Amino acid sequence: MTKSHKSNRAVDDIRLGLIELRRLFQRRELVELWESAFGRAATFDYADVRLLDAIASYRRGSDSGVTVGEVARALGVDPSRASREVSRAVKSGLLTRKSTQADGRRVELFITARGAAMQKKGSALTRARIDLALRAFGSHERQQFAALFRRFVDAISCRDEARPDRSAAKIDRDV
Repeated sequence: MTKSHKSNRAVDDIRLGLIELRRLFQRRELVELWESAFGRAATFDYADVRLLDAIASYRRGSDSGVTVGEVARALGVDPSRASREVSRAVKSGLLTRKSTQADGRRVELFITARGAAMQKKGSALTRARIDLALRAFGSHERQQFAALFRRFVDAISCRDEARPDRSAAKIDRDV
């Protein structure tokens, strides 16, 4: 097997793994697990935790709120979809909207106590599921996997610190 063929196979294995991860977070069994942990019937929506996680990570270390546009960027969705998700979360009591004093036209979003509790519980459940998946890994393997996975996420996100040449990634459009 040539080096190029091995590289292509590794890329395809990673692509298939990412597809499976995305499916995992959409599986009914996972939703049922989350619902039972939250003590609710079918009202739990993983999208709520995803939204809260995105806002919490976007705000990390800041007391200010976030805008719908910032939520859209954090989730990687268009602003209209982010607006619908935010409206649903506001109606559910997970977020609150506040106009800023500096510019009354600017509306910022803040996670409510109810939203923070859901985000905390969702994060704990996700950590527990990851820990369960990593039980077969040794301590060194866990650390190595975490470092490589972080590096991969940074690189695929085209973050400057992950790119040695600090230029935008180029993709062959003839593929």
